[in-house]
Amino acid sequence: MKITDKAVVLSRLPYSETSLIVNLFTLDSGLQTFLFQGAKKKKGLILFPLELVEITYYKRNDSSLLKLTEMQSLEPLHHLLDNPLKSSVAFFVSELMMICLQDNHQDKKLFQFLNEEIKWLNLTEELSNYLIWFLAQISKLEGFQPEIKSNNPTYFELQEGKFTNELPFLPSYLEESWLHWLTDSLQYQKLDFLALSIPKEERAKLIDAWLEYFQFHVSGMRKMKSLEVIRTVFS
Repeated sequence: MKITDKAVVLSRLPYSETSLIVNLFTLDSGLQTFLFQGAKKKKGLILFPLELVEITYYKRNDSSLLKLTEMQSLEPLHHLLDNPLKSSVAFFVSELMMICLQDNHQDKKLFQFLNEEIKWLNLTEELSNYLIWFLAQISKLEGFQPEIKSNNPTYFELQEGKFTNELPFLPSYLEESWLHWLTDSLQYQKLDFLALSIPKEERAKLIDAWLEYFQFHVSGMRKMKSLEVIRTVFS
């Protein structure tokens, strides 16, 4: 059966001298893995992480691997490709999506959010606080947003997901002076949060805190390979 869909490129792996295995987050079918035969011969094909594309593929009853036959870029993302800060964010976001998404699980709301954020990332010059805000939004969209019991919390209870001033009963919690930035990332509009003057050394800790929280709420969450790059380029 021939199918046309929109998708976000997440990753690619060589399969043969001319072909690739491509992981795409599709609008209608969620995360899918494709065999793209002859992909390396196609002129102008980039397949950069977070590239927005329209695809045509075939679904076979005798194979779980979908056969991708056509791919066309939907949005020029020159700034995302050429800027090392933006490209490092793109690799981080694509790796995070590969971890968070489940195969074949349709999530049109998340797809539309990611689609708009990719276009925004291509044009913006303000990235300092962005990943802190982005991780907060993913927790909302994926249904494990922590509860805010205090806007100026002493503790972040990770397993049950609570910002509180009461000492948690469970042993997995953070106790830090900068936790209020995390509650802000959940409550502030994007541009308002990006305008905040968060100390550089705390930004990295805030990203780490979100990722530690994700470990309790995302099945298969692991240490991200792109995290060290993010720490380097934003330090």
